[in-house]
Amino acid sequence: MIFDMDGTLLDSVAVQLESYRLAIVESGGRDHSHEEILESFTIGPAAMMLEALIERPVGAQAVTRYEAHLRERAVHVQPYGGITAALLELSTRFRLGVFTAADTGAAEMLLAATELRAFFDVVIGGDLAARSKPAPDGLLLACEALDARPPHAAYVGDGPSDMAVARACGALGVAAGWGHQFVADREADVIAATPDELVRLLVDGAA
Repeated sequence: MIFDMDGTLLDSVAVQLESYRLAIVESGGRDHSHEEILESFTIGPAAMMLEALIERPVGAQAVTRYEAHLRERAVHVQPYGGITAALLELSTRFRLGVFTAADTGAAEMLLAATELRAFFDVVIGGDLAARSKPAPDGLLLACEALDARPPHAAYVGDGPSDMAVARACGALGVAAGWGHQFVADREADVIAATPDELVRLLVDGAA
């Protein structure tokens, strides 16, 4: 089982947006609104996104600034209600991984801060994938690391792009109904309204 992170495991978007905003300003860019930064998430990994918003090459320095601000604010991020208990149950039956559009370093930081990291055998960020969501590259990398064929894997996410990722490689697409991007996506194979329901659906289905 492979999970998206923000909107599925954690609600970290506000913390990420403010950390990006501060890194952009400190790197000489103009002060963007959170809405502008959110619209830029589709650009790709943090380095590409920061360069586009700062409007000049910035190298690793801007990413380092972003991650420093994120580290300071990670204490304000919490798992969604029921997620920790669900992962505890699921980890006894499945190998678990994360594939997120966030950079791997940022994902590792947030998962560690929320005490979820120990549940996962692998964390794949968008910076490790050749193509961004909705391309399936990152999910394929996670499956490979877990020694799982994509048709035998499930990808749990709250957004339409997450279901597109699952469809693109034949994995089971599980919509996280508690996430902030969730809509009643007709393309999802399974919809779980809560983390507890996710456990019931997947454990019963695997029994």
